Amino acid sequence: MVRRPVLVVTSLEDVTACMVIAALHERDVPVVRVDPADIGAGVRFAARLGDPVRGGLATETRELDLATPRAVYHRRPGRWRFGHLPEQARAFATAEARHGLGGVLASVPGLHVNDVFATSRAEYKPLQLKVAAELGFRVPPTLVTNDPAAVRVFEEEHGPLVYKTFRGVPPGDGHAGVVWTQRVRASDVDERLGVTAHLFQAEVPKIADARVTVVGDEVFAWRIDAPGEALDWRAGDWDALRYRPFVLSDGLAGMLREYLDRFGLVFGCFDLAITEDGDCVWIECNPNGQWGFLPEAGRIADAFAELLREG
Repeated sequence: MVRRPVLVVTSLEDVTACMVIAALHERDVPVVRVDPADIGAGVRFAARLGDPVRGGLATETRELDLATPRAVYHRRPGRWRFGHLPEQARAFATAEARHGLGGVLASVPGLHVNDVFATSRAEYKPLQLKVAAELGFRVPPTLVTNDPAAVRVFEEEHGPLVYKTFRGVPPGDGHAGVVWTQRVRASDVDERLGVTAHLFQAEVPKIADARVTVVGDEVFAWRIDAPGEALDWRAGDWDALRYRPFVLSDGLAGMLREYLDRFGLVFGCFDLAITEDGDCVWIECNPNGQWGFLPEAGRIADAFAELLREG
């Protein structure tokens, strides 16, 4: 009897995925790892679309019957490598590879963790905030705008503000960029705001943060204390962070699962702000977030492995 494999879609450098792959190997579950960015000599495929999808895919070390995966783990594929092509051809090849090979990988049978189209929808922060508020989470007053006058009115109504990006800074010149959450005043804003959309929120008076990782039915919650007055714990010295188990109420845990259900997700990394009275305020949910740095990373990897093994 042929054992059905788990397909892991990610780059070779993805150490978080390596933890899940190791946990799958411990369970004697075969794994095929593929980075779509290797298309060409590193990835060859031919798919006949129907029910089911049929065909094959081969990397330099593995072969996969596209009809056989028990589950697909979508992680962090590399960037398309078409830099040798002229600009127009590069854009064409990128779009065709994303919609062609990417579309095939999104169509193979089995449980998808997470479904790529559900992930894409869940990455829109305005929609996140809307759904979180509908489910009863405490959500900071939020303004999305490109109008400086609107920022001034918002500050008058809600006091100190912070600015956040929607998607972060894309890589450039071989380096990844990042803009952490930062305080901002309406007097700092001018007409240049009109160039694009911006997200402003009322600053949450927090004493710590919580990172809650939900994998299927498993919930892993940790309180994160950063030294000093950390507006964004990710911006400081990670070696100085302190982690403590954080107990969620049954009601809050249920709301987190309901949030994932609303988006068709089976996994999510939630960030919550903890206030002095012990309340939790919604920050965001990353449908493909990092968890390998947490003290329970081994148990989280096991939860992923069990979910993928069961399909």
